[in-house]
Amino acid sequence: MHTTPALLKNLFLVTLALCVLIPTPAHAWRGFVWDEWLTIAKATKPDVTSPQAGHHELLPLLKPGFDSEKAIATTAEWEAKRAAITTVLQAFLGSPEAVERPQPKATEAGREDMGGYERIHLRIAGEPNDDIPAYLLRPKKLATPKSPVMIVLHQTQAPGKQEACGMVGDTNMAFAKELVERGIICIVPDAIGFGERIPEGGEPYDNAIELFRRHPKWSFFGKMNWDVARVIDYLETLPEVDTARIGVIGHSHGAYGSIMAAVFEPRIKLVVSSCGFTTLRTDPRPDRWSHLTALFPQLGFYVDDIDQAPFDWHEIIACIAPRPYFNWSTLNDDIFPETDNLADVYEQVRGVYALYGKGELFTGKLAPGKHRFPPEAREEAYTWIEKRFQGM
Repeated sequence: MHTTPALLKNLFLVTLALCVLIPTPAHAWRGFVWDEWLTIAKATKPDVTSPQAGHHELLPLLKPGFDSEKAIATTAEWEAKRAAITTVLQAFLGSPEAVERPQPKATEAGREDMGGYERIHLRIAGEPNDDIPAYLLRPKKLATPKSPVMIVLHQTQAPGKQEACGMVGDTNMAFAKELVERGIICIVPDAIGFGERIPEGGEPYDNAIELFRRHPKWSFFGKMNWDVARVIDYLETLPEVDTARIGVIGHSHGAYGSIMAAVFEPRIKLVVSSCGFTTLRTDPRPDRWSHLTALFPQLGFYVDDIDQAPFDWHEIIACIAPRPYFNWSTLNDDIFPETDNLADVYEQVRGVYALYGKGELFTGKLAPGKHRFPPEAREEAYTWIEKRFQGM
């Protein structure tokens, strides 16, 4: 067949269009293979459903079902729906087998004078043979004898807690350093699969499959929640910590880790998250949660038809209500794209807060920009944290 210049041009344009329309394969971290998890866990599709399952449209937060004519109008009605949402989520998070909650304690591995604060290297009791490496950043001068504390969760970078403390990496991710310099105690743990919990020179999730060999019915989200709870157990032993004022903050991996921890941990009283999600039903790569990472392996049963998933992120974040919650998202996020619908999600979440008469405690920001938490947004969030802690 004779190929004309016009035909070649048309073929090029078609190829270019396909390259634009077809999502570029996202990076899968080594150390976790979904099929290997499936074999180890002998997992089956979760035996749960919900009114959201089977619908592409997001079920409005203040409706019990798509066919319901009556809206949710009381906190009791919302809390019944919230209980149903968390029951579904728990089926996906899973749980460990026969792991006892350890006595709250930590061993000190080092201490550094950083001028206005101390940086203390700890290993906090997590579960047998799996302590939680962390840094405690403590101002030398506290404004009050009992101080609020922020749990700072790092992003998806191998150094883990070191970047959040400003020791390596992106200085825009040094939330703990910035907050402790404002006088707030911070504790910064390594999440499972990061920092000291991977081999030197390794990538995030390098040891993911080892968790499932120990606990085949668990998930990384479940393990992360367990570890945050153990960190709080330790904080409750410190005389300088006001346990009624414990908050959590994070970007990306740290953001969705903060959200999920707060949903299941009532001792967390304040949440700040940056660029942590897009709704499952608009996400071109929902397999990021189950195949590209080890966060939600059970969600892998739904990625071929994500509309069948029995939950979505608007429901998850609404479960934080009525605690203070600051959410920053961007319209051009290259990690979590298709965020245009978050403006409507924010309005719905405000409606949940309004049931409690606490509409002012939710702040949802949606701004132009990439996957980042820029200085001006962080300054707004830090000021918000200080104001909310003062009001507690």
